[in-house]
Order: sequence, then C-alpha cells, then structure tokens
Amino acid sequence: MTQHQPVPQSAPKTSAKSAQPGWSYLAHKLLQRLQDHEDLPNPDADATDDDPARMPDPTPPALTSHTLLTGLRLAASFASQAAVNATIAPNAITLLRGVTAEDWPALHYILPCLLPAIWQIREQKPQDSFPIRRLPPRCLRLIPIGSGDRPADLARLLMIGLDSAAPLLIVLAGGALPEPRLQDRMQVIDFAPVDAQVLQALLSRTHPPARPGDSAALQMAMNGFHPGMADLLIALRGATVAEVAHNLAALRATRERAPDDPPHLDDIGGDSPALSAARAMVADLQLWRAGTLGWHDLTRTVLFHGPPGTGKSWLAQAMARAAGFAAVPASFGEWQAAGHLGDMLKAMRASFAEARRRAPAMLILDELDAVGTRTDRGPHQNYRVMVINAFLALMDGIAREEGVVVVATCNHAELIDPAVLRPGRFDLALAVPLPDAATLAGVLRRHLNLPDPEIRDLAQRAVGHSMADLDAALRGLRGEARRAGRPLTADDLRAAFGADDDPAITQRIAIHECGHALVTAALGHGQIQHIALDRAGGQTRIRRAPRAGLIADHSDLLAELMAGRAAERLVFGTITSGAGGPEDSDLALATRVALAIETRFGLGTEGPLWLGEATDWLQDKAIRHRLRARLETAEAEALGILTPHRALLEDMAQTLATRRELSGQEAEEWLEQVRRDEAVVATPAPECGPSPVAASQPPACRTG
Repeated sequence: MTQHQPVPQSAPKTSAKSAQPGWSYLAHKLLQRLQDHEDLPNPDADATDDDPARMPDPTPPALTSHTLLTGLRLAASFASQAAVNATIAPNAITLLRGVTAEDWPALHYILPCLLPAIWQIREQKPQDSFPIRRLPPRCLRLIPIGSGDRPADLARLLMIGLDSAAPLLIVLAGGALPEPRLQDRMQVIDFAPVDAQVLQALLSRTHPPARPGDSAALQMAMNGFHPGMADLLIALRGATVAEVAHNLAALRATRERAPDDPPHLDDIGGDSPALSAARAMVADLQLWRAGTLGWHDLTRTVLFHGPPGTGKSWLAQAMARAAGFAAVPASFGEWQAAGHLGDMLKAMRASFAEARRRAPAMLILDELDAVGTRTDRGPHQNYRVMVINAFLALMDGIAREEGVVVVATCNHAELIDPAVLRPGRFDLALAVPLPDAATLAGVLRRHLNLPDPEIRDLAQRAVGHSMADLDAALRGLRGEARRAGRPLTADDLRAAFGADDDPAITQRIAIHECGHALVTAALGHGQIQHIALDRAGGQTRIRRAPRAGLIADHSDLLAELMAGRAAERLVFGTITSGAGGPEDSDLALATRVALAIETRFGLGTEGPLWLGEATDWLQDKAIRHRLRARLETAEAEALGILTPHRALLEDMAQTLATRRELSGQEAEEWLEQVRRDEAVVATPAPECGPSPVAASQPPACRTG
C-alpha cells in the first residue's frame, strides 16, 4: 500500500556506543590526557592577541565525578578512534547532539583531549561578526549551538563553517540545528547516556575494586533507569561499588516514572518531518521565553495526523515539557461528552480559558477530526456548523494573544473543515507515520540498559509497530520478568518482535512495496521517502512531484498504484488481496483516480462533462468496464517497466525483508539504477479494451 507523506532522507549516524569494541581504549586515552594537565592542548596555541577566534584560557575543572563522567560519555559516543579520525578528516562535518546546558562547560574543556595531541580546536562564536582567520593546519572548527542563540546568527555561523575545507564539529548544547536537512550530509553522533558500562568505568577509577556480585547489583540497579546528574552524584557518594548500587536502587524505587509521566523531546529519536518541526518550534519557544524572539515570529499552531498509536499525543506532551510550557489536555471527544450543544461549547471555551490562565501553556487538542466539516449535508449539519464556527472564533481569539500554543492531533485530517486547517489557524499539518528504526531505538534506549548493537537489532525487528505497541510490549515483558525474579533481556524482546513472521509472506510484501518504488522512480512521478514493512503489510511513502494534470500524468499515477500487484504477478505468478481492502488501499485509490478521469476531469469517454461525485457510478456496468480497462492497462504498463528489472526488484526486496525498512537515501541507491537505464521505456497497452494482463490471466487470479 502506498502512503504519500514527505519524510527527510536519513543521515549516517552513530549513537550511544558504549558497549562496542574499542570504546574503553578510547576512554582510557581521553582520561589519561585529562588527568595529565601539562599534556592538554592549548586551545589558543598559535593564536595572536587580536585574533577574534581567541578563546579565554579555560580553567581546568577539578577531576570530579561529573567531569570524569562527561569524558567517559564522550568516549562512549565516538566509540572508536576510527570515528574520531572521521571527524578530523578534510571537509568532514560532524554533529554531536543530545548535549545539555549542564554538560557543555565540562565537555567544552574535554573536547581537545579527544583529538590527537597535534590537533587544535577553534571555536566560532555567535557574537563574532566575522569568521576565524588564519586557521592553522590540523585544526578543527567548533560551532556550539545553544538554546539562547538567534537563528540568524546560527545560520551565518554554519555558512562560515561550511565555506571551508577545515573539518567542522557542531555541538547542539540545548539548541536546534537551523537547517535540519543538513544532517543528511553529516556524521551524526548522539551524546551517550550514563549507562551501567559508563558507570562501571568511572567506579573503577574512583572507588575500591568491586567485590563479587557488586557489578551484577549495579547492572540491576541501572537496568532501564536513566537518572539525572543530581541523582548520580548523590548515588556516587557511596564509599564502595556496593553502596553506589544500593543508592541507585533506592533512588530508582522513589523516582520510578509513573505511566502518565510526560516524556521529554530528547527521549524521542529519529528525524521525521514532524519531529524536526517539533524541535524547531520548541527552540523558538525557548528563544521567546528568553526575550530574543517575538511572539508573532513563532509558529504557534501545528496539527499532527496519522494512524492510531504512532505517538502524536506523546510528541505533543514532549514538546510542552521541553519548552517549559504547561500542558493543557483537551479533546473533541471530551467536549462532546459534556452533553448537548450548549454544554459542549461551554466545555470548549473552558479549555481555551484554562490555557490562557496557565500561560505560557500548550493546549494539546486530541481528536480534531471530530470537528467535522460544514459541507456535510447529513442530519446534524446545523450542529456541526455551530461547533465549527465556535471553534474558529476561539482559534482566532487565541491567535491574537501571547503565551498559548495549540498542538492538535487526529487520525483523519481529510475529514476536517478546510477553514480549520488554513494557515493562521493551523500553520503546519504534518503526518506522523509509524516510527522508523531510529525512533524505536531512541525509545528502547530510554527504557533498556542494553548494548547499542542489541538496541539497534531490536529496533529493526520492531519496525512496523507503533509507539503504543512498543510501550505495551515493554510494560508486559517487564512485568513478566519481574514476576520471574529476573531482569528483562534482549531475548524477551526478540520473542515479542518478529519471531512469528512468515518469511514467505514477508518476502511477498517486500516485492509488492519495491514494485511501487521502482515504477515511481522510472516514471519520475515522485520521490521515494521511506519504504517499510508493518504489521498489516507495508507502506511506501512518496513525495509527489507537481504535475500538469494531463491524461499521461493520471495514467502514470495509476501505473504506480498498480505496480505492487504487477510486481507480485511478475515474481510469483500469482497475486494476493494485498492491493485491496480498506479505503486507502492501492485498488481503492486507483479506482477513484480512474473514476475521476471518466466523470470529473473531462478526460474520459464522456468528454468535457463534469458528472459529479456520486458513488453510484460503480453500479453502472459500462462505467465499471471502462474503469477495469484503465486499471488493467495501468498494471500492464507497470509490468512492462518491472520485467527488465526483475533481478533488481528481487535483490532490493530481499534487502527490505531483512532490514524491514529502507530510508529515502538507501532506496535511492537502488532506484538510481532504473533511472540510468534509458532502455526502460514503458509501452502502454491500448487505453480502452482488454489489456495483455487481462487476456493472459483467468478471472480467478484477479483478487482484492
């Protein structure tokens, strides 16, 4: 099944690699240099007194637990000397993200210890009015981005950093990247959390040797627990490893997250358009609170829409927490449950009034699609008109005041009155699809204390599950492990995700989805953004290219929609019902396009007549015959495109079946082979009448 939602291309990433080989050696080297003050590189070596890049001599911090932990986390983030070498390669761009404001002072001092002794760091600061000059050889340019930096300054600094062959390191220290798309061309490294391995490495340097059983107790205390720095420093006041483990266990018992405890935006991994927009909005809200950005320069309203359980409300709550805004929950369902029309409008006004009273606040409005549309001529039209008009008046009123952001969620944005969704009322409308592997890995890291390779393997297996699925599975499995008197293990999750998959069915679904992608690429009808397998089948998200609306454009769209079915027929000789079923299935979409050609676009047999949107056209036998001919012609065209590339189709599908998802960048490597082949020219069958597919297959083979 195709879904047409824009998502960004993925970037090469590394994250939280504390358990990978080589990290302990890197940590040893870094801490050895940190402890040897005389060996520290001088950040101002070779800098003249009038050099605008000159940084004040850093005061070496005491080698406290916080400082040592910061160094160990930095080593765990890069994981190996190879990653460090990649950072200082000519023209390299590296993004270190996930750094907090409290991490930055120590990290700023420690960063030079990560580099070879002959390397230096030069910092380009937001207040600098011109670029660093006379960079010496073997010099890394550093651009820290904080929450208080102005977007215009950051954009200028990035232009300065990019306009040079010197390697560039960008550190997100509480801020947001002005251009999230730049991450596609960077080495992205997540600042590693404090896990059991990092903590054990610290304790081996600061505490007496552990006794038998101490390490296991520490591992148990840290399993799924991510304490803040204050909690860690309290726990580390224990004189022995056993006391530290006991302190952590006690803190964990008192600070266990409640099921409804709101998440933080940093807890959510990945780079989807919705998440990137959420981070940008939060960064702007923080600037507004700091007094450096005007309220009317902000994006203050956004709608997140998508299938149930994908984490839309969770994302909205995370935005409120990250921005420091009060979260005011509301929903159309709750308003409607208040009673008759007068009670509902009263409840609606009360929610908006509470948001104003608690400003700065974020009104999180669920089930926005229940507002309906005024064009619906059903028996409750007057009720809907009054509700929509009242809601529009409230949205217009809140837009004229400072301090309230509205974040709405729904499953079916197409059911909402257009006046509700126009810019000014909802400035952004963004799809929140099922989470990709990067997002799932971020959730798993938050809940599990496992080596990063296992986290990434579990995330790949969980692709196709919603955030709600993952949350329910984790709670259930953790409960089972607790009742069995043991910790939750990776094997428990492997058994829950993908253990019962049928490889033959998975391969067929992968063939189907790759068929969509290859035909779309061959026809130039859109850009493939993401391909994934899910619990119900698969989905291919496409960013549509603008088209003129010629009959050829609509025919290309039909071929792309029928391509999954054609791919199955090519490889297996049979088809399944996977192209049909719900209203957003391939066959449903293709049928609507073909019907529009005949009855609304003036491009069919009826000529330049607009015959309306009545659904009873499908009862007309002549219309059904013409629609069937168009769809069979489209399937034949798709089959003609795929046949010369069967080997490519099967290889691409095998990769998708193994990994369960292909990002836009990964898919592009396969799709480019189709575009380069000038011999791929689809030969359309006659526009009306039986197609080669119809002639060669008995009626029993056409399903769905």
